[in-house]
Amino acid sequence: MTDPRQQVSSSGIRVLGAFVLAYLLVGGYMYFMLELPTAAYVAYGVLSWVAGMLLFYQLHRSFTESLGAD
Repeated sequence: MTDPRQQVSSSGIRVLGAFVLAYLLVGGYMYFMLELPTAAYVAYGVLSWVAGMLLFYQLHRSFTESLGAD
């Protein structure tokens, strides 16, 4: 049995997948089309990581709240 403390809903998985796809597309565009200093890539990576963690946290909270409502 899987641990519900580490899960999100199936729609949450799609949202996270879209986030990762957008992250890769924007990062690829930045890397191949723009000439930015290294600090810009570092800032993009850190901000994207924080945004991804916040997104996962929100999706996980809504999933666990829906488990309690059932």
